[in-house]
Amino acid sequence: MLLFVVLWGRTIGSFTALSLSADKVFVPVGADPIWPPAANFVSKVFYLLAIAISVGIIVFRINDITRPGLWRIVVLLAPWLFILTRDLYSGIWPNAESVLYLVVVLALAALRPHARVLIALGALVVLTAIIAILFGLLLPDAGRVHDAQGVLYDRPEKAVFPSLGLLQGMFTAENSLGVYLSIGVAAVVMLPRLWMRLPGLAIVGFAICWSSARNSMLATACMLILGAMVWTFARFGWHRSAAVVARCATCVAIAAMCALPLIGWLAPGGWDDEAFTGRGVIWNGSLTQWSSRAFLFGGGRDWYEELARTDTSSLMAGAYSGHNEFVNLLATGGAIFAFLTLGSLLVQTFAITAPRSRYLAIGLMIVIGIALSGSLEVPVGYVNWSMYWTVTIFPLAVLFLAPPSDTRDEHVGR
Repeated sequence: MLLFVVLWGRTIGSFTALSLSADKVFVPVGADPIWPPAANFVSKVFYLLAIAISVGIIVFRINDITRPGLWRIVVLLAPWLFILTRDLYSGIWPNAESVLYLVVVLALAALRPHARVLIALGALVVLTAIIAILFGLLLPDAGRVHDAQGVLYDRPEKAVFPSLGLLQGMFTAENSLGVYLSIGVAAVVMLPRLWMRLPGLAIVGFAICWSSARNSMLATACMLILGAMVWTFARFGWHRSAAVVARCATCVAIAAMCALPLIGWLAPGGWDDEAFTGRGVIWNGSLTQWSSRAFLFGGGRDWYEELARTDTSSLMAGAYSGHNEFVNLLATGGAIFAFLTLGSLLVQTFAITAPRSRYLAIGLMIVIGIALSGSLEVPVGYVNWSMYWTVTIFPLAVLFLAPPSDTRDEHVGR
């Protein structure tokens, strides 16, 4: 729980410090981001705490690291090892996130925590929504991004609540807030009492609607509906049916995430540049560059930054990522990286949605949230950033590495 609190503090704490101590200004890809001393200090302190806690766990419980099974460690580390090796071969040194990912995964393997620790994460997600709402009500200017000329980035036609505008909170975009909260809904559902769970879901749901991130609203709705369906099946003893529904739903969602950018790109003329709010031009450019220049190994972790420095087209003006998880994997690590990452995700999915899993519905919700959010954003971000890891990679790792006590002992129903 402490490790999750520290990891959450690094993301939310540093973004909160950024919003309170400086104007949030959009900068082009490749330019140095605005990162004031307060935000930098908070980020480094929590980063060092996370590293220290993880290393301490590894040192004192080193013999327990392989207890979940060596194959599980391989599944979790295979994408990380590939992109690390690929970048080192190209002269790109590991970044802070690369080190953080390794030590946290090994620490979770050594601890093998009970899935109930995700209850604490649920409380942190609700707290994130509350902080974001307070920004929107009390400090609206501090919670909005401006361009270099000081003009507010605002899209009133997109707002669900026109009189309130778009909620960005401590994040630098409303879509980022929506992705974090929508995937975090899976942990909110684990809150132990109904009087905590329902208000928590209402607070998070209101913040998502206020952000007007439509993809996140869709993801949240699908997560709750499918999660309720699978939970009901399991509740009536139909555990195998629940597992089949969960696995089919997650496979369809992941396939849709991968197929969406490819469908238009393979069509004559490619995607219209304005498709999906300008994502069409990013998908066309990213997939064309990947297929023609770096099919197997991609362009590396900093591919978008490097391309922005050499390409004078408007393609990469705001493309910090592929704006689709699959596109981002292909562009940065090529076909091999995409295969390893999606393979790792599918293996984890099938393990945590087994009929005997006590947290089958929660695992389903997390993967559905990642896949649907990943259709238009990059929620995993192995090689770009770690701000979503507390609601994506690490909760999945907890469920994947869970001890046998997290499985049902009773006979599995039909």
